[in-house]
This record gives sequence, C-alpha cells and structure tokens, in this order.
Amino acid sequence: MAWATALALAGAGSAFGQTPFTPTTGPACKDQSKEGFGLWTCPGPAGYVVRFADEGNIVSLTIAPRRAIEKVQGPTAQWRGAGKAFGDKMQWIMRAGVPKAAVIRTWSRVGDDERQVQELSVFAINGDKACLFGAVEIHADKANAVALARAEQAADSRCPEN
Repeated sequence: MAWATALALAGAGSAFGQTPFTPTTGPACKDQSKEGFGLWTCPGPAGYVVRFADEGNIVSLTIAPRRAIEKVQGPTAQWRGAGKAFGDKMQWIMRAGVPKAAVIRTWSRVGDDERQVQELSVFAINGDKACLFGAVEIHADKANAVALARAEQAADSRCPEN
C-alpha cells in the first residue's frame, strides 16, 4: 500500500517536475548525536541536506545546501515532538534539477491535552533558505494528494525575508 501511494504521488508530481524520495535515517546519514540529544544529517538531492535534531520534548529539522548547513541561523521548523517525530522519507519537489519544496510526515503534541497529531509538513526552499509553508493533517481526505499539491505551490513561492 505504501509503495502504491508513493508511486501515485510520484506520478502525480511528474506533471510538474521530479519528486524524488530520500531516507531520513540510515547509513547515508551522518550521526552527530550525544547522550540525551539526537542530531543527524541526511543527504537530499542536488547537494541539499536535512539536519534532524531531537532534544526529547523539542524536535527540529533544517533544510539547506550541504555547503551552508553549518551557517543556517536556527532550524527550518521546530515543534513539540511526539511518537516517531519524523517520517521515514522526505519527498522533494524539483525544478530544473534544484529542490524547491519538500514534504515529510511529522508527529507533534498540541493543545493543553497534549494530543498527538500526525501531519504532512510542507516546506518551501529558496536557495539557502527554507521555511514551513503549511501542513496537512494525515487523516484528512486525500491527505497525500493535498500535501503534494501544496508542495507544488510552495515550489513556486518564496520564504519571507527576515
């Protein structure tokens, strides 16, 4: 079922551009974790990387070109983690061979009742800068297709200048 969804998403995205998937853990990732603090960086397409951090209650991810990852001021997104915190794969929206958006499943805790929420988090990528563009609740009708459509919008958008 997961492969069918991935293939359907890849096929739907191919009308706009490439949508490769990369793993969020594994042997290709560089682990820099210390006791009580998880930190690892995984390769993405075209020289981009994603740095994942897990401090226990707070998790974050940072998307940037490999050459710029150490210079990025703060994470691309940070939240109160729950469950796995990060999905197993990241989907990339490419334009002319360059990442312009990304989608990853995330788990978070929200509200006073600390309920766990699963979402497909969508990020816009503008060169060295990336930002959270939106999220789709995983149980929403056609969540994968909606997230992919939102990622296609993100690929054509700019992150706010700070």
